[in-house]
Amino acid sequence: MRKRICFVTTVPITIKAFLLGLANHLIDKYDYDVTFICNDDEYLRSITNENLHFVPVKMKRGIGFDGIGVICKLFNIFKAEKFDIVQYATPNASLYASIAARMAGIKERLYCQWGVRYIDFKGIIRVAYRQLVKIMCNNATAIEVESYSILKFSVEDGLYKPEKAQVIWNGSASGVDLKKFDIKKRESWRNEIRTELGIPEDKIVFGYAGRITRDKGINELVDAFVSVNNPEKAVLFLVGDYDNAGTIRPDVIEKIENSANIKHIPFTNKLERYYAAMDVFCSLSYREGFGLVVIEAGGIGTPGIVSNVPGQFDTIKDGITGILAEVRNIESIRTCLETFISDPNKAKEMGANAVSYIAENYDSVKLFDKLAEHRNELINKSKG
Repeated sequence: MRKRICFVTTVPITIKAFLLGLANHLIDKYDYDVTFICNDDEYLRSITNENLHFVPVKMKRGIGFDGIGVICKLFNIFKAEKFDIVQYATPNASLYASIAARMAGIKERLYCQWGVRYIDFKGIIRVAYRQLVKIMCNNATAIEVESYSILKFSVEDGLYKPEKAQVIWNGSASGVDLKKFDIKKRESWRNEIRTELGIPEDKIVFGYAGRITRDKGINELVDAFVSVNNPEKAVLFLVGDYDNAGTIRPDVIEKIENSANIKHIPFTNKLERYYAAMDVFCSLSYREGFGLVVIEAGGIGTPGIVSNVPGQFDTIKDGITGILAEVRNIESIRTCLETFISDPNKAKEMGANAVSYIAENYDSVKLFDKLAEHRNELINKSKG
C-alpha cells in the first residue's frame, strides 16, 4: 500500500517552487501518494493523477479572521483521508494545519521550518508571532529545519527542544536541480541575455531575483549600487515583480525604473539564464530560512553577496563562494560591490568555487533521497 503524505502551504507558488520536485520523487521512487493543499491554482489542478491530488482550501496570507473556518475544513479533510504524514510550511498554513492535524489524530505532523518570521521584529509584535510559532512547533511530532543557523536560533530562543528537530543533510528545502542550472550552458545563456539587454562583456553585472520588496533589502541594495565608485563599470539586474511596493521608498522605485544601469526584469521562469548573465548575485534579506536563490546562482557559477542573518549565511562560504554583508548596512553592501568592481577576476574565482561546492552539498536528487528517508522513518516509527 502506498504511503500517504499531505503537503499544506498557503499559496500555490510555494508548492511549485519548493515541493513539486520532492513530490514527484516520492511518487516515482518511494511509492507515495501525495496530496497538495493550498489556495486554488489552475496549474496544480491540471497536473493531478492517480497518485497526485490537489484539494484547494482558501487561506489568506498572514494570520486572519478566516482561521477557524480554515482549521475546520482541514480537520474534515485530515479526518477523512487519514494521511500517514501531514507536512506543513509557511506561517498561517502551518498554524492552521498543525492544529487541525493534531485534532484529527494524524500520527506524524511534520513542521518544515523554512525560517523564523519574527526574527527581526520588536516588542509586542515579536512576542505575539513567537507564540504562534510555538503553537506550530508544539503541535508537531517532528520539525525539519531548513538551515543549521535557524535550528541554533530556535533552540536558543526556546521554540523547541533540540531532540525534536533536525536539519536534513546540509539544509535547503529543495536543493538545486543541476540539470536545470547547468554550468555547461552558462556561457551560451550569458551571451544570449547580455546580447538581448545590450550589456557589453566588460560590464560587471550584479543581480537579484525574487519579490521586490523592502524585507528583501532592496532599498539598501539600490542605495549602495548607485553610490559605488566607478558606477559606469557596473549594471544591476532586478529580476521579479513588486510585492507590497509601498514598502519600497519612492526614490528607490524611481531609480529602479529610470536608471540606465539598472535593469528591472519581470518575473520569469528562465531564471537560470539570468543567473548565468550575472557576475555576482545579491541577496540582502532581513530574514531568510535559507536562501534557495543563492545556491541556484552558485550552481551555475555566480557567487553571492548575502546578508549576515541566520539562514542566509548558511548559503555561502564567506570569502570562498561569496561575501557576507552587514544586514541593512548600505556602506557594508557598497564595500562588497566595490570589491568585485575593482577585481572582476574575484567573481570568476568564487564562481568556480561555488559550482563545486553546490554540486557536492546541494544536489536536489541526493537531498530528495534523504528527505524521503526521513519521512519513511517517521512513518515506520508511527506504525511500529
